Amino acid sequence: MSGEKALHWMSEADAVKHICEVTEFGEAEAERALYDEFMDGKVEAHALVAEFTNTNTFWKSHREWQQLDLSLTGWRHSIVEWDDGCILISVNKPHELLSIVATGIEFKRADVLRVWPTQESEVAGSKPEAAPDKGGRPAKYDWIRVAGFLAGYIAYNDPSRPQAVKALADWFGEQGKIPDERDVERAVSEAFATYEKSKGGKT
Repeated sequence: MSGEKALHWMSEADAVKHICEVTEFGEAEAERALYDEFMDGKVEAHALVAEFTNTNTFWKSHREWQQLDLSLTGWRHSIVEWDDGCILISVNKPHELLSIVATGIEFKRADVLRVWPTQESEVAGSKPEAAPDKGGRPAKYDWIRVAGFLAGYIAYNDPSRPQAVKALADWFGEQGKIPDERDVERAVSEAFATYEKSKGGKT
């Protein structure tokens, strides 16, 4: 898993360092450029840890998720602060306030290298080299990331279960990966159970 992570994702610090190396940007300019491309939907990002806090007139709940997909339009447009590797997201819903503190921000390596290619790849007119195909069975689905996607989708959209199943199937489809329908439904059921349990815990 760590090897796969290193191939597909890079830390915010590594992304900024790369941008500085292939442009004439200083660190602050590189951070701004990375933020702008992320907000435009050109660079995908996720948070390794996301702490959700829901507050309304009747209850307040707090829970933590891993691998929150920050590229969802709703999350991107609800960012109120991004400082020193920490993102604060705030969503005002009817009679409810949802706050998310996301840390451990990582960016999709392929997106970063596509937007800011190395000089060698520009000269050659080619894309960055892909990792060699070692054959064998394809990698298993990243169910931790799936849980992060569903956590955000359910908290933000308050969907029905069929709507969440469709959203997850579409999410998988965008990546060219379609797991068994029963696995999708099971993941949605577990996400709803976790969400409802967290709402039942008053603090």
